[in-house]
Amino acid sequence: MAEQTITNMGPLGGLANIPGGRQMLLLVGLSMSIAIGVTAAFWMREPSYELLYSNLSDRDVGSVIDALRVDNTPYRLDDGSLLVPSKDVYAARLRLSSQGLPRGVGFGLEVIEGENGFSTSQFMENARYHHALETELARTISNLQPVQNARVHLALPKPSVFLRRSNKPSASVFLDLYPGRSLEGPQVRSIVHLVASSIPELESSHVTVVDQRGRLLNSPDMDDMAALSSREFEYVERVQNTYAERIVNLLTPMMGPDRVRATVNADIDFTAREETRELFDPANAVLRSEQVSRDTQRGAAAVKVEAGVPGALANQPPAETPVSGSTVEGAEDSPVRSSSQATRNFEIDRSLSYTKEAANTIQRLSVAVLVDDITEVAADGTASTRSLNEIEIAEITGLVRGAIGFNEERGDSISITNISFYETPELEAPAGPGFLAQPLVKDILRQLPAAAILLIIGLGVIRPLVVALARANPPDASGADAAEANDPETPPHPPSLSFDDKVNVAQQLASKDPERVAQVVRSWVQEGR
Repeated sequence: MAEQTITNMGPLGGLANIPGGRQMLLLVGLSMSIAIGVTAAFWMREPSYELLYSNLSDRDVGSVIDALRVDNTPYRLDDGSLLVPSKDVYAARLRLSSQGLPRGVGFGLEVIEGENGFSTSQFMENARYHHALETELARTISNLQPVQNARVHLALPKPSVFLRRSNKPSASVFLDLYPGRSLEGPQVRSIVHLVASSIPELESSHVTVVDQRGRLLNSPDMDDMAALSSREFEYVERVQNTYAERIVNLLTPMMGPDRVRATVNADIDFTAREETRELFDPANAVLRSEQVSRDTQRGAAAVKVEAGVPGALANQPPAETPVSGSTVEGAEDSPVRSSSQATRNFEIDRSLSYTKEAANTIQRLSVAVLVDDITEVAADGTASTRSLNEIEIAEITGLVRGAIGFNEERGDSISITNISFYETPELEAPAGPGFLAQPLVKDILRQLPAAAILLIIGLGVIRPLVVALARANPPDASGADAAEANDPETPPHPPSLSFDDKVNVAQQLASKDPERVAQVVRSWVQEGR
């Protein structure tokens, strides 16, 4: 029994003692554990990826990937989405935006650069140019902040030499807005004028704008009066805000910041009047020109002239001619004919006046000012508030009158009220991104499962296998120890023996079986021990 205490404690000395099937299972388990560990190690080395862009066209995907390769930025494609490491998301977007990427769906004027062969028909060239104009307009409109995507459809008629048959161009714009955003009236009008100014002979009234919800933002049939009313409302609001801002800026140095509130209501007359008057004043007549003509005839010459006048008098016998030297009584003093004619032109005083009254005239201003209490600091550092007295309110009223150009004749009114403002409680500053939302923490949390797998494989699989293989005993050369090991009645070997016990066992073996001992010593000598 003492011979069984001699053991070989090599690291893999007991591998031959394990059955073949069990050895194979252990080797398969060991290889699978190593493969899982290596996979987990490589997975731990990869950073976490986040979405960079999605729903990109094939052309934009190629352009973005080329730009990422130039910058040595790792990327990954996942079902049409482009992913980059979490730490490089914002930097990559800024770099791509500076390069104008992504450009969006469709080809612009760059489509004209390709396929310029002789086989291209004029129809295809016109169609490509038409599509290029639509795409360029859509790109320009998509640069607006509320607009996510845009499409433009142009109806450009063919030119005709007949003026009566010529048609005017028209355009339709489809807008895909970002969620939660909308376009205001001035923004819609800017889009309309942008499209109208880009196409020759296109009028703004022939442009239609529709959003993704089917709402008609602008129509050629829109009433001009409605547009005019909108502009008038904007003008009134701008005037009111200007006056209110004047009042607040004037009273803030005296009352302190955020202690004055002002509201102005302006009554503006948008009626445009034109008047033309022409007045005449007969009392102020002035002689402009005068022409006088007189004709006087006396004696026989006058009679002879009268005899030639047709009529009943011409049939009368002529009067007797006085003899020479004789004198007819009263012949020299009585004129036979006398005529006088005068023409006078007068210039009458005339005044011509043309009056055009300016529109957008302020008819009346109503001003309401709300002033907070005054805060006073005592000598000991304590602060207290008090209401305004009548003198201070009168001073504020005078300042407001000067700020708005107060006119009592047109019915302006000012109301100054002093009341203590409600103090809102201080709100806590919004917390920044949490500790778990940081990219480094995300990477660490992502690597924790892999590290746990490696630890479980190392401590739960690999270490027990190595220990089991190291502790296994090899069979004895003569086969006796193997038979005794298989014998259930044989007691187990002690785990370890002291030096004295080993010496006693060697002496017993030498006394009982000297030949075997000599053989062992001979083998030691041959091995050089």
